[in-house]
Amino acid sequence: MPILTFPKDIADAKRLSVEVQKGRLKRIRQGIYTDAAWEEIPQLLHSRWYEVVQYLFPTAIASHVTAVKLKPEHNTVHITADVGKQRKISISDALVIDVHPGNVTELTELFVPQLKRSAPARFLMENLQLSHQDVALPKALGQRWVELELLKRLECYGEADLNALRDAAKAHSLLLGMEKECHQLDGLIGALLSTQPAEVLLSPVAIATARQEPYDQNRLVLFEKMADYLNRCDFPSRPYEYSKASWRNLSFYESYFSNYIEGTEFEINEAEQIIFSKQEISNRHEDSHDILSVYHVVHDYTEMVTVPESADDLMHLLSLRHELIMHARPEKRPGELKVKSNKAGDTLFVLPDHVEGTLAQAFTFYQQLDPGLARAIFIQFMVTECHPFDDGNGRLARIMMNAELASHEQYKIIVPTVHRDSYLNGLRQASRSGRFRTICKVFADLQAYTSIIGWEDYGDARSTLEAHYADKLPDDGVAVFNKQIAQFKITLPPA
Repeated sequence: MPILTFPKDIADAKRLSVEVQKGRLKRIRQGIYTDAAWEEIPQLLHSRWYEVVQYLFPTAIASHVTAVKLKPEHNTVHITADVGKQRKISISDALVIDVHPGNVTELTELFVPQLKRSAPARFLMENLQLSHQDVALPKALGQRWVELELLKRLECYGEADLNALRDAAKAHSLLLGMEKECHQLDGLIGALLSTQPAEVLLSPVAIATARQEPYDQNRLVLFEKMADYLNRCDFPSRPYEYSKASWRNLSFYESYFSNYIEGTEFEINEAEQIIFSKQEISNRHEDSHDILSVYHVVHDYTEMVTVPESADDLMHLLSLRHELIMHARPEKRPGELKVKSNKAGDTLFVLPDHVEGTLAQAFTFYQQLDPGLARAIFIQFMVTECHPFDDGNGRLARIMMNAELASHEQYKIIVPTVHRDSYLNGLRQASRSGRFRTICKVFADLQAYTSIIGWEDYGDARSTLEAHYADKLPDDGVAVFNKQIAQFKITLPPA
């Protein structure tokens, strides 16, 4: 395994220089040597950065964002050292050390034998500091992150932990020169504990907690785990170039398959009659309007490139789109949140009075994900798990998913009838066991599949789908369809 080597004295430095001349070592920078291959050096510096810091600044501590992440962010680590002014030291293109002057003894803790870091009360205050330069690479994670970190600690350890953090910050803030940050932290903790005004809070999650709005704690943990998994996924990009014909044809099958999954079953010829000829199927007024209503929403390009920018936006979009797709079923209370609990099999969805609070808090995880497929999968699962309305939740969840993709000029996803069992199995694994790989693989595969269909010509698109048995029931067509899916070879992390 490659190692970093540092000279102990002048004689040792001469010895290491000889090793470099003989080709046994490489000199990364004055005083820093390695036996690694050149291509291995960036990863070596990323994983052993603390050894470099300890060599250059023996009494320094990891601080600010680095005290939290414990690894380089954008090839940079932040440390606090007993120096006169701030400076940056470039070790190589792969590692920059941003050195901040300050106290190195108060509120610290050991995290590796070679280096200390700021203790929680200190790194919370540090991450409230404003960056005066290098705004693109801030040293601090900001108030929203601090609020979420306080919430996590509140949920795990209770009010006593937050009070202990506040007391520690107050006891050491003067020596650290962080009186302003201590006052701000005190206000955030007080707001979360409902002893001070909530107006100081920024994140919807923290505000909901301060206002004591109920939410489903177990679902929130599940959503956070899914967001963590999605952040580890590297999804291929599937760019979509809009044209009137391809958008119309793709939207037809999006509506057709989305309704079929929910039990609104038509033959393709019947669906064509409903959507393209605006003719209802005899004795199936509501079913006909279900497929037509979903089509009208997913075919509306302006609607499908609209995504929520806040928790309030999310609630508005959910209610509006639910009203649009369920308007022909007044008994289902279109656009109105459920007032009775709903379930599927053994799965009880979020309780009615917990829906808004749960969605508001989960929205923070959504915002932290990369736009595109990661956000699309997350919002689909979030809406499915909350099941905010009496009916139509599955169709609504897939609309929200595809809006995320359309808004970033990515291919939308169709979920063909033949792949229904894989889709539902993926949702069950995610919901019941917190295993997310299957549902993420299903959606990644289906987006790839959607992208290879020739949507410009309706006849060609239908012929291709039928040749792949996409419209068949799983028992009848999965062997044929899976041969198409297998070609994409999308690799995702273990669940």
